[in-house]
Amino acid sequence: MKTVLALSAALAVVPALAQGDMKAFTSKLKPGLYEYRIEVDMGQMPGAPKGMGKQTMTVQHCLTAKDIEAGELGRKDPNSKVDCKMSDMKVSGNTASYRFTCKGEMSMTADNTVTFVPDGYRMQSKMTMNQGGQTMNMVHDSQAKYLGACKN
Repeated sequence: MKTVLALSAALAVVPALAQGDMKAFTSKLKPGLYEYRIEVDMGQMPGAPKGMGKQTMTVQHCLTAKDIEAGELGRKDPNSKVDCKMSDMKVSGNTASYRFTCKGEMSMTADNTVTFVPDGYRMQSKMTMNQGGQTMNMVHDSQAKYLGACKN
């Protein structure tokens, strides 16, 4: 369950982007400190403890101009055995959609929609994961709110 929450948190801080519409996507972001409120509905996961259902967490992350320019919008654990890629990026107005696929110790496919708002963005993700031969479905909603300059 801890791995699922970590993977969900990683999705909230958008990972490295594909080159296609990356400029259109990243032009909607500005450097600074963001607070991410993440809500994960694990109610459809087989074997989830009773009452597990929706889980909410809040994290803060400093997004630098260098991160945005490089397309590295999330932190990747250098010890991670999960390889994630983004595909099918489409940007229209203030909304972007893309598919996020991970391989490794936990395989996952997520269809994501991000809507940019003046103080950040909102994201919805519908995920299907496979861990140990067991398929799990999960819905992930997050909001990123710009808080201001990064604190050194």
